[in-house]
Amino acid sequence: MLLVAFFCTLAAFIMGIMGLVQRPQHAKMLIGVYVFYYLIALLAVFVMLPSKALFSLIILNVISGIAYLPFLAFSSPNVTIEGPEKSGRPRFRSRNRGLNVAAAILGLLFLTSLFGAAQTRFGVKPVYNSLKIKTMKTAPLLDKDATPIAIAPKTVRNKMNKAMSTVPNTSYYKLGDLQTQVVKGKTVYIAPVEFDGFWRWQRARETPGYFMIDATNVNAEPHFVKQSMKYTPSAYLMDDAQRVIYNRFPGWVQEGQPQLEIKDNGEPYFIQTVYKARGVSSRINYHSLHVVVLNAKTGATSLYAAAKAPKFINESIASSTAAEMNDIFGWYGNGYFNAHFNKTGVKEPNSNGTEDGVTPVVDKHGDISYFNDFTSPKTSADSTMGYSMINARTGTLTYYTGKNIGVMDSDGAKKIAEKEYVAQKWTATMPIMYNIDGTPTWVVSLLDSTGAFRSYAYIKAADQSVKAYATTATQALDQYRVQLASVGSTASSTTNSKVTKTKGTVERVVVIPNGDTQNVLFALKGNDTLWTVGTADYPKAVLMKAGDRVKLTGRINQSAKTGTVETYTNQTFK
Repeated sequence: MLLVAFFCTLAAFIMGIMGLVQRPQHAKMLIGVYVFYYLIALLAVFVMLPSKALFSLIILNVISGIAYLPFLAFSSPNVTIEGPEKSGRPRFRSRNRGLNVAAAILGLLFLTSLFGAAQTRFGVKPVYNSLKIKTMKTAPLLDKDATPIAIAPKTVRNKMNKAMSTVPNTSYYKLGDLQTQVVKGKTVYIAPVEFDGFWRWQRARETPGYFMIDATNVNAEPHFVKQSMKYTPSAYLMDDAQRVIYNRFPGWVQEGQPQLEIKDNGEPYFIQTVYKARGVSSRINYHSLHVVVLNAKTGATSLYAAAKAPKFINESIASSTAAEMNDIFGWYGNGYFNAHFNKTGVKEPNSNGTEDGVTPVVDKHGDISYFNDFTSPKTSADSTMGYSMINARTGTLTYYTGKNIGVMDSDGAKKIAEKEYVAQKWTATMPIMYNIDGTPTWVVSLLDSTGAFRSYAYIKAADQSVKAYATTATQALDQYRVQLASVGSTASSTTNSKVTKTKGTVERVVVIPNGDTQNVLFALKGNDTLWTVGTADYPKAVLMKAGDRVKLTGRINQSAKTGTVETYTNQTFK
């Protein structure tokens, strides 16, 4: 920090030397003023943590130089008055070369800073070109046994806040930011316990640990993991995690805030996304993102390329960085002025995600990506133009088009999901688009006014009438697949769905709410198809039980092994 503060006041230092050469009798004043400005710069560096990037240093030197210039002029008042010009007014001229040189240097720095600011603002095409972009028309199919959604972060925070009473000296602490991670092959949410203010940090000096909860089970409860942490984002002075990272790597620009990640053995680390600015600007190069890994216990730090970070790090690229990548990708593919005037090829990212406008999604391989959908910049548009998945380790942005173009966007999906429970005033959150049996499908979580989870909603993106609600992801997915098979509107269901007649003995049965109606799911002995009959068409079906003999006609989706009943007769209960 001492060195960075010197670089921030380098212009004032040079001007002070010029003043000493010109007027050595004013040495005490010039040196005193410079020391004062250096101390101010040191305080500013300590608080603001500006990077040692060229553009940042130029801006700070312009500010310090302008502030120092009046003292240099006061110490060297070499001004002469020459004869009057034609206007009758006297002409002033400075004979102080040091002052003139200082003013010229400041002018040059000022023009350079303007150039850097213009590059940062308008030079977005090189930033776009630094993105690693892949475009695909077909999204990967959802595995039939997968439960694609996790608990909504708001629900998790409510549960963790209630569990804060289990933390020793709980009045000293507060809950930190949530983080999605895969630990021992299991998707979890983690959140550090942070200091609740300066005086609590002064007294405790270490936080006691963090909370963890299963992210795929709505009935899961958080448990507290005891792992003392000295270096955290909520600590102060030289224990502040962000300041520790800055002191070790002042030449790197920090993106977002340090976030917690843990090893499989439970050891805590804070990680920070960083990058090197481009030339005389603060433009980012997404192709060379790095991550600093800080041991929360020892303070040891290491710098890695984002894709080459240790395997336990799932999100070496921060969610805020991913949100910026979506903005650059959507708006600036054809340059700055096109984005704000012609808008050719512009795609506007929605901001319905759970972290900085994006939503973390875990695939079957345990890799985390950030999801976000795009819509037209026209204010009246409510359809999606596609969606992106940004790999949280490599930064690769995969843009999915194909069947995703022209269907409802995430705003529309949230509105459709909420319409089913207007009286309850439930709110929709965390909309994510999945490819289910070849069909773009919105999966949304519904929460009540307290933030508690209430239901999942699966909504066909191209047809809002095809939707399913249930309290578990598996039930909602099964119901939704049955509806897809019944309408015969997807690639897979159109090919594999056929009408068949069958009869048999009911082996298993369950009644599942689906909005204002109910669906009865049942299996027949010796038949691996899961059948669904709606109570809207057959009210007595809700009274079905194991052992009943039934006769039915239905349409089967062979790929999903589900069937929807078209005609139904219960031969045991009539």
